[in-house]
Amino acid sequence: MLMRRAEHVLFQDEPRPKLGWLLLDKGLITSQQLDEALTDRQISGGLLGDALVRLGFVFETDLARVLAEQAGVPFMNLEALDVDQGAITVIPRSLGEALLALPVRFTPEGGIVIAVADPTDETLLPQLQLAITCPIVLCVGTASGIRTGWRNAP
Repeated sequence: MLMRRAEHVLFQDEPRPKLGWLLLDKGLITSQQLDEALTDRQISGGLLGDALVRLGFVFETDLARVLAEQAGVPFMNLEALDVDQGAITVIPRSLGEALLALPVRFTPEGGIVIAVADPTDETLLPQLQLAITCPIVLCVGTASGIRTGWRNAP
């Protein structure tokens, strides 16, 4: 049985679905797991998705796919593609690693596709726009895929 928004106090009066509700609605976590992750997050800090992955309640790839859906951007499986080595140089490695953002490839129109781990971070796009002069197209990748991409960068 799927939980609906009104059945969990966390989602009352929310204008748009939050990550926890989306994961509940898709049957990827239970209400009890959500409550446990929220408690863990209060103690440890950080993001809800990170707590859910750390506790073993959701796979990182499933989390990334739901984050992409929530943000209305595509999911990109970084493990299954080759990163354009020219594209990766458009931002400093230190910035990309700090933001968990990986330039993946150029678009035919001259923009850059960047995979990010948290598309809901409101500070991310402004920071990227300061570092990059071409148009930015966001997609979502797993945090581990982005870290691996930077580790494998020249």
